[in-house]
Amino acid sequence: MNIIRKKTSKCFIGQAIIGGESHISIQSMTNTATRDVERTIKQCQQLFDEGADFVRITVPSISDVSHIKEITQKLKTKGIHQPIIADVHFKPDVAEALPSIVDKIRINPGNYIDKRNKFSTETSDFYLNKGIENTAMRAKSLLTKCKENGTAIRIGTNHGSLSDRIVAQYGNTPLAMATSAMEWIDICESFDFKNIVLSLKASNVRFMMDSYMLLSEMMEAKGTFYPLHIGVTEAGGGLEGRAKSAAGIGALLLNGLGDTIRVSLTEAPIHEIRFARKLLNILNELNSECYSIDENRLLHFSLDEPDKEKFIAGVASICSFEHYKEPIRDLHLQNIYLSGNEIKSIEQIVLQAVGIKFFYAEFISCPSCGRTEFNIEEVAARVKDRFSSYKGLKIGIMGCIVNGPGEMADANYGVVGAGKDRLVVYKGKSPVSKSLPIPEALEYLEKLIETDSNNC
Repeated sequence: MNIIRKKTSKCFIGQAIIGGESHISIQSMTNTATRDVERTIKQCQQLFDEGADFVRITVPSISDVSHIKEITQKLKTKGIHQPIIADVHFKPDVAEALPSIVDKIRINPGNYIDKRNKFSTETSDFYLNKGIENTAMRAKSLLTKCKENGTAIRIGTNHGSLSDRIVAQYGNTPLAMATSAMEWIDICESFDFKNIVLSLKASNVRFMMDSYMLLSEMMEAKGTFYPLHIGVTEAGGGLEGRAKSAAGIGALLLNGLGDTIRVSLTEAPIHEIRFARKLLNILNELNSECYSIDENRLLHFSLDEPDKEKFIAGVASICSFEHYKEPIRDLHLQNIYLSGNEIKSIEQIVLQAVGIKFFYAEFISCPSCGRTEFNIEEVAARVKDRFSSYKGLKIGIMGCIVNGPGEMADANYGVVGAGKDRLVVYKGKSPVSKSLPIPEALEYLEKLIETDSNNC
């Protein structure tokens, strides 16, 4: 397929560029503790060697600022000059300490608010405008320092962590996501700061796509178009996580949106880079002869591709792209390199990833980062093995409190990291247990789900 991207402005990330005429860049995030400087440096090296254009590192506290400074300095002494991005949540003072150290800072608008003024129910123009004004004043110092240092900002809006004021106006909707991003565009431009990238991530593919498409329309109406960082957050792992990522990222790229991508897998970060490269490669290799849609809206996809991951990337991208335009009812695949059982399994995985049909439980699990203090891959595998047969059930496995409860807001149940090898069990949006050791938390979760299932 010929990816024709919409024209965007340039965002300068160190010596690199996102947007403009630059290539679609790939990035990932370390999952080592930032304070473990040597391990983090080693993982950065691995990711850059694998083809990452950028690497993001969490900076959870002010004490970690010195650690990321040491990391960036040591990388340069090793001859590694690719951009490093800092990930900051909740703490503006941490973000403001970073512009002279990193090339880009990711902030979450839902966290960057004036805590003294929560307009959870008040929606009059006066209070709404006051909320925007307070947010702008809190952002001023960061924007000023970033402008002085030539540091870029990613305005990373996430489903489930929108501000009270935005939710009061628009609900927890794609319109709320896009509106939040547009507010921050206005705030940045009011301080003459335009070196920005925008993202609107969600774990639900359709929600995520609707959010980006709305933002694109809003920016075009405004007469501006900033570059977009796209990805499906908390996509999970295995073929399911890859299908979900491709369904969101691939479909948006085919719609002309996306300047930099991040695949979020509950696996070692190097696999994110590998699959992202396969996704971009297959999109460039596909053509209209690979698929057709009959009068019953059955999508026929035929491609003899020996790499199963690459094949599923192509199928999920095309299926999601076409389904977004007009609903697809079913899927029929052909690939001489795959057995009948493998074909059937991939058909089901893609149909569920796109949201057409559901065959098993859905798992929302984050890729983890330096904030995660337990083996999330192992826990996710155990939860998946135990509950896959619960068709239609959504279960979240989240690394920490930062994105956990918010990003799994539409899950029926979930577990969220709460310290070293400890979890809190959630039912819906509410915690229903105290912090428990992992075995006890998983036993609690199992009994909770089984009890509720038996009572249905």
